[in-house]
Amino acid sequence: MRPPRRSLTPAAMLRGPVLNIAALLAVVALVGYANESGSDVANQFTLGFLLIGCGMLGYLWGRQWWIPGLVVGVTVAVQHVVVVAFGIPEPGIQLPPGWLGSASLLILLIPALIAAGVGGWIRRGTTPRRGPTHDAPR
Repeated sequence: MRPPRRSLTPAAMLRGPVLNIAALLAVVALVGYANESGSDVANQFTLGFLLIGCGMLGYLWGRQWWIPGLVVGVTVAVQHVVVVAFGIPEPGIQLPPGWLGSASLLILLIPALIAAGVGGWIRRGTTPRRGPTHDAPR
């Protein structure tokens, strides 16, 4: 028996890739906005948004949890690469300065991937499995 076809209605599309991409873009924008803040606690907010956002995205993306983990994890580094490339003045001091400082921000991939992985793991544990169960007659 063939699996049922996915519906192309707007409601069905919003539950799938459109929702996933929209949520990913929202988290990337939120992390980028928090990173550009001149506040004394901007670094903590950025990391907090990164962890919470990646956890939620990992749950939403399911088995592809690593995709939002990678995208959100490199957001701050890419933001600083753009700043260095175009010579835009930053509100805070970046140490080490220049390209090395931007590359060092790739360390944020570790907590982003861990948070997204935990979200994907939670989804896998809370989603009912399809197919025959162990107690079903054969």
